[in-house]
Amino acid sequence: MGPHLRLCTAAPLLLACLFCLALWKSHASSRGLTSETPESAIRGPPLKAQLNHHIVTLVENVTFDPYHYVGVGEVRRISNSQEGYHMSGYFDKSPWSADGSKLLYQRMEFYDRGMSAADVLQIAVMNMASPNGPKLEFLTNTTAWNFQQGTMLQWLGWSDSIIVFNARIAHNKFVGVMYDVVHRAEVATLPLPFYSINYNGTIAVSLNFARLYVARRDYGYAVDESIQAEEKAKKCPDDDGVWVMMDIRNTANVKPRLVVSVQKAFEAAAQQGLKDPFTQRQYASMFRDLNPRDIQRECLHWINHAQLNREGTKVLFLYRVGHCKYWRGFKTFVFTADVATGELWRVPLTHGSHHDFGWDDNLISCDGSGYYHAKPKAFAVSLRRPEDVARGGDGHCSFAPSSNQFILSDTYPRPIPGFQAPARALFTWDLVRNRTTIIGYYSPVREGKHGTTRVDLHPRWSRDGRYVCFDSTHEGLGRQVYVAKVYSKALVRPGVDVVTRPPRKFFLDLGARTGDSVEKMLIKTHNDYSDYIIHAFECNPENMPLVRSGLDRLKAEYKLLPENVVLVEAAAWIQKGTLSFHMDSRKVGNDGQPGKTGGSLFDSPHAQGSLVTVPSVDFSEYLESTVQYVDHVICKIDIEGAEYELLTHIIRRGSIILCDVIMIEWHSRFRTEWKGWDAEFEAMMEQLHIPVIKIG
Repeated sequence: MGPHLRLCTAAPLLLACLFCLALWKSHASSRGLTSETPESAIRGPPLKAQLNHHIVTLVENVTFDPYHYVGVGEVRRISNSQEGYHMSGYFDKSPWSADGSKLLYQRMEFYDRGMSAADVLQIAVMNMASPNGPKLEFLTNTTAWNFQQGTMLQWLGWSDSIIVFNARIAHNKFVGVMYDVVHRAEVATLPLPFYSINYNGTIAVSLNFARLYVARRDYGYAVDESIQAEEKAKKCPDDDGVWVMMDIRNTANVKPRLVVSVQKAFEAAAQQGLKDPFTQRQYASMFRDLNPRDIQRECLHWINHAQLNREGTKVLFLYRVGHCKYWRGFKTFVFTADVATGELWRVPLTHGSHHDFGWDDNLISCDGSGYYHAKPKAFAVSLRRPEDVARGGDGHCSFAPSSNQFILSDTYPRPIPGFQAPARALFTWDLVRNRTTIIGYYSPVREGKHGTTRVDLHPRWSRDGRYVCFDSTHEGLGRQVYVAKVYSKALVRPGVDVVTRPPRKFFLDLGARTGDSVEKMLIKTHNDYSDYIIHAFECNPENMPLVRSGLDRLKAEYKLLPENVVLVEAAAWIQKGTLSFHMDSRKVGNDGQPGKTGGSLFDSPHAQGSLVTVPSVDFSEYLESTVQYVDHVICKIDIEGAEYELLTHIIRRGSIILCDVIMIEWHSRFRTEWKGWDAEFEAMMEQLHIPVIKIG
């Protein structure tokens, strides 16, 4: 993986590079600059030292990892094998607190045999910020758990102090519990156990864990035989299924609501259509040549893996049917349901096994046939499987914390060259570049005779995207918890950027001229252009009719949303106000186009005309108010010499870290006072891992 701090959130850097290489010289109007500014400085060693000091500070702020579990590419066991057997949790639940200082995991007395309702799971937190080094504290116990998912242990949204888990309050009754790890006290109880909670910790969905124990013992909670008999008798219930609990922080007023019944899911699956009417993609699972009513009456029907999307508006789940003569195992159908209305959408292509919701309702589903990317009622595509893990079978796939283009996953044990025994592969996958990075291979050791006691890796992201956490037995020490570092830089900055919306893609065109550079970007990115929000800066008054008509044409031709194309009729500069601006007196430019579209404040071949007054904006303030750290921001800067003051300003202010790619035309050839600074600025950007692509 590359070291760039936001590759996961980014639009393809490759596409950006292709665009940049093809972007011929664009005579952008320059920004009206003045040497008499509050931020003027001697362009020599003092300024270099000052800016390099800012760069060092920015690098520390962006890359600083105070808890430094391991280095990039390294793997470390963080559980103490002498204290017992441990697990972190399920693959879709991060064990890290929002600020990264605490890590949750669970301890059990055994891991390789069946379990009963009396077996205890201990809940613990490792405090990495403890003055005397990492400190492990055991908090409380529960008997509502299983080997695959533990007790659904996780932090409540972005909290650093409140955790949630499931508990047994009677032999066959379960609830969700909120627990304060600072005061070591239970603070609230949910009326039902939860299966999934949305990103901000406000909405939860619940399933019947007793029914899961009957249908898939490795995903349910142990109950007595009388309850098991009751669940087996209810083949396809209309009063059980996916439950939602709204506003869970106000626990006194939480009233569970049935969103989708098992029977409703069966009826949707039993429809004999072959294709999804929205995407025209074929369904993978069907009740072929079978009477649906026989299936309804004779088989056991249940719902598993119910996951809320990050926004809390949809739930993605598996409807399953089995325990009858028609199949040796069970058949699976993948659905999404609207939380408010219960409206179902059946996901085409995938058979369904594991899945994850990313931002903006994007979902990924993985099963033995491969990986599938979809969005309800919008699209569904097959991603196949990375070549490096093509024979790895099913996996546990999840999107990066701030990305729909980069995933973490694993495989089941498979033969690996150089390994005496089959091994599980752990990897990250860049979906845009189709590039996989193998974190490691881990062979199972003494995991018990039953599939319910297997120790899948179940890899989980840290909140900032630097690390992954997984369970394994490969050292022969029983079930233990491991951490690997996959990024040197954070994908999000916990405590600074609480991600409350999908990452966006921005193209900020400083020196838009006629809109021609925007069009070149649209051409080079092909079908990716509709994802971009375009902000075009232009201050040359003679260019305004041209750029307005040019952008209007592009909106119509490329079907761009009007609100995603913003014209800023001002100079991108270091302060808000007005500036003097030399117009372009040329009749024809170097590219053969009308020459009056240039201009500059400086002694430039493109700025020999009359002086006019133009408005200016503080580009640092504009950046900070427009984009977030998780967004992918391409800054194209062709402003006829003003780039030096502009870069100095955004480095001083720190807003430079909001840029992912800088495409720039340097003009030191006529701004001789900045001679040699092109390389200086490029070296500073390299320290921040911001690619600089020269144009012109």
